[in-house]
Amino acid sequence: MSTPMSSTSTPAQGTPSEARSAPGPTHVALAPLSVDTWGMRSRLTSSHFVGRVGELAELQASFGQAVSGRPGLVLLGGDSGVGKTRLVSEFEQRLTLDGAGGVIFLRGQCVEQTDGDLPYAPLLGALRPVVRGRHEALAELSAADRSQLSTILPGLEEDGQERTERPSGQLRLFEAMLELLEILAECEPLVLALEDVHRADRSTRAFIAYAARSLRQTRVLLLLSYRTDELHRRHPLRPLLSELERLDRVSRIELRPFDRNELSE
Repeated sequence: MSTPMSSTSTPAQGTPSEARSAPGPTHVALAPLSVDTWGMRSRLTSSHFVGRVGELAELQASFGQAVSGRPGLVLLGGDSGVGKTRLVSEFEQRLTLDGAGGVIFLRGQCVEQTDGDLPYAPLLGALRPVVRGRHEALAELSAADRSQLSTILPGLEEDGQERTERPSGQLRLFEAMLELLEILAECEPLVLALEDVHRADRSTRAFIAYAARSLRQTRVLLLLSYRTDELHRRHPLRPLLSELERLDRVSRIELRPFDRNELSE
C-alpha cells in the first residue's frame, strides 16, 4: 500500500544556528504533498510495528540534531526483507502524524537499472511532489538554480516560460539541488530518505557524496537504506559508504533479524 507523504504546518522544533534572513515569518503553510514513490510501497504488510526500539531512538536522535541546525546522515543497512522499509515508514509516521512538530519528509526509491542508468531516479521521485504541489519554497530559488533544476524536474519552469536548452554542468546542478533542500529546510526540518541505494545510479551516488560533504548549519537529515547482502566485493556502493563513514555527523544502523522474543510480540 502507499504511504502518504506528509508535510505539516505546525511550528518546527528548534531553529538552525544560522538561518537565511528574510522579512516576516520563516515558516510557510504547506499544502499536503501527493505521493510519488515509484510504486514500491507494497512491501508493507502489517500495521503493527514490532521491536526496533533502539534503532528508532537512533533515528529520532539524529533528527533532533538536524532540527537544531546540525545536519546529519544515517546509513541504514540490512539484508533483504529484514525490515528497512518498515522502519523508515514508522519513523516517518512518528515524525509527521504523531505531533512531533513541523517536518517535511521526502522519500525516493532507487530502481533496478536494466537498460543503462536512469540519472537521479530517487531524487526525482522525492522532489517531484514538491514541484507538483507548487511548494512556496520554489519561489525563493534563483533564476539560475530554477533553470538548472528544470532540466531534470519537468514542471519547474514558470507558467508560460519556454525552457531554454543549455549545457548543465554536474556541479552546477548539484549546487541547485542543495539550494532547494536548504530552502525547504528553512520552512520546516527536512528528512530526505533515499531507499535501496545499492541500486543507485552513478549520478545519484555522486550527489549523495557532494551533499554529505556540503551541508552546513541547516535542518536536513539524509537517510540512506541499502541491502548489505547485495554488496559484493566490487559493488560501486562500497567506496561511497567508506567515504561517508569518515565524515562527521554520520551514524550507521545495521538491522539484524528479529530474535525469538521480538517475533512473539
